[in-house]
Amino acid sequence: MKWNFKRDIFALSVLVIFLIISWFFYGILPDKIPSHFDVNGFPDDYSAKSTVIILGIGASVLLYFALTFLPMIDPFWKMIEKKYNLFLIFRDLVLGFVIFEFILTLISAKDGLFRDDLFGIGFGLLFVLLGNYLPKLPRNFFFGIRSPWTLASEVVWIKTHRMGGMFFVAGGILIIILTLLGVKLFITMIAVIVPLSLYTAVVYPLMLYKKLQKEGKLKTPEL
Repeated sequence: MKWNFKRDIFALSVLVIFLIISWFFYGILPDKIPSHFDVNGFPDDYSAKSTVIILGIGASVLLYFALTFLPMIDPFWKMIEKKYNLFLIFRDLVLGFVIFEFILTLISAKDGLFRDDLFGIGFGLLFVLLGNYLPKLPRNFFFGIRSPWTLASEVVWIKTHRMGGMFFVAGGILIIILTLLGVKLFITMIAVIVPLSLYTAVVYPLMLYKKLQKEGKLKTPEL
């Protein structure tokens, strides 16, 4: 499949916005800016503004190339090619969140306080959006809930992603609610992300895989 400019307009626009935002903030930020914040949102590490901005731009460009072209070298490419646009939706959602985080980081560096409430709302919204598309994602090696059991069985992949989609949406809404209620971001992440990740990536697919094996419906990995 050839690269398509029209299909990548949103992603390329995000990269251009990265450059514009970087140019704007470079002129108003001091030479040394906060590059890391503690759990209360206060700076606990500093770096040169050029380093922070260059790393932000570099990460966005790397993400664009990785998320655009990795599906094309996937061993399942012939099976997933018809749904390539779905992979690009995942890419665009991730890039959209990355630029949101980048802008939030630069604003926080200017103000000297990280707005973890805004981050929590944005992160929760990302989970809600990803959850809506997760059940439609075909089996592949780079996107989605990739574990030994989902990759080894089409049935396990499909059922895990249907369940995972609902969990992602519910988890995203819960993150937003807890954030609006003033719960600290790190507590919210531990309370929501850790159990959600463990259950969707390990517990559920493993139990389902073993169940199918026990019923004789799955004897060898389906590659």
